[in-house]
Amino acid sequence: MASKMSMRDKITLLLLIFMSVFLFADQRIMSAILPELSKEYGINEQTLGFIGSAFTLVGAFVSIFFGYFTDKVSRKMLLVATVLVGEIPCLLTGMEFFTPNIESFTILRILTGIGIGGIYPISFSLISDYFHEEHRASASAWLGVSWALGMMLGPALAGYLTNTHGWRIAFILAAAPNFPLALMFALYAREPERGRTEAALEELIQQGVAYKQRISPGDFKIIFSNKTNIWTFLQGIPGTVPWGILGYWMILFLERTRGFSKEDATTTFLMLGVGATVGAILFAVIGEKLYRKNPRYMPILCGTGVLIGIVPAAYVVNADVTNPQGTALLMFYALAFIAGFLVAVPSANVKAILMNVNRPEHRGSVFAVFNITDNLGQGFGPAIGGMLISTGYLFMMNFSIAWWIPCGLIFFMVTRYITADRNALSVLMKERAREMKE
Repeated sequence: MASKMSMRDKITLLLLIFMSVFLFADQRIMSAILPELSKEYGINEQTLGFIGSAFTLVGAFVSIFFGYFTDKVSRKMLLVATVLVGEIPCLLTGMEFFTPNIESFTILRILTGIGIGGIYPISFSLISDYFHEEHRASASAWLGVSWALGMMLGPALAGYLTNTHGWRIAFILAAAPNFPLALMFALYAREPERGRTEAALEELIQQGVAYKQRISPGDFKIIFSNKTNIWTFLQGIPGTVPWGILGYWMILFLERTRGFSKEDATTTFLMLGVGATVGAILFAVIGEKLYRKNPRYMPILCGTGVLIGIVPAAYVVNADVTNPQGTALLMFYALAFIAGFLVAVPSANVKAILMNVNRPEHRGSVFAVFNITDNLGQGFGPAIGGMLISTGYLFMMNFSIAWWIPCGLIFFMVTRYITADRNALSVLMKERAREMKE
């Protein structure tokens, strides 16, 4: 009998989604205020690129710590602590007293990055225990929507408010809502029983039998012996280089080389994000339907979508336009939307792939490792972009898009192993169920 979510479970997930929106709102704020930061602190854009990379990379590597403890301790309180670790320095970044120089600004950015890195493994561990395997792509998509909304909200706040209220206001507005939300989560939320959505364990857990397996350091050998894991981890490295560069430098690229106003450049970036958000949701539903027919179809969908999406993305970057207005500007927005829509095919599906081939007690750590590989490209992207400025903004943009080619191709390697790894997990869960009955 399938377990149903209670109203308390639904409110718990809703709080998680809203906290994620505001935590991730901070991630892209810098991309909209690079000229202002350069002017205030007297530093060049290349240095700002390194700061952006440090923000992402430190958070990604620290997520291993959060991922391991996600598989060991209460995920509820770990999540609250993670949100506070991210939002306190974000709030302080918006106060001039705490950011008088570039050194203090950098330290606060890195601390915020730790919070964002920590929420990643905790969130997907929770999702895997709230939803059965056939619904995990859609669930991941909606969580991804909250992150995408946050990553659009941050640059929007900065892009539209900086000229009138200064660049610091965006950090304050991004951080403030999460303090009452975190308190509500701590007082009300309930985390699901670990393993409760596994078909072999579900009935036993409903009867009150606890799944007591927990990760140990030696289990990382098991994680890395899973070939679906390996290839899924690897695709994330080239797959996120474009997001790291485009997400950080696209607004400035459009301002400097295409004559866009800050507002029009920000809107173009937002259309790319809106397209990615819509694509993630739609292709999650399609991915789930294909997965039910054959698990191999899900990574095939991912690889195909990424490769096709390169075409409109390349047009957005290479279109020979200068300060377009009216219909020309609307067409530019539409192409940015289509590009984001297509390259976002893997967004939620790749998370479902990992959940469906890994043990309940390993998923936090698996997503911590995935967060590292998924953020290496994104983390190094701002720094790579900064180093490529001397070659020209256009070369930088085309260099970034080209990385989607190996990403798309690697997904076809996942198709070779996903069915066998999924079946192996099913056999193991049945063995665990027999042990729990004894």
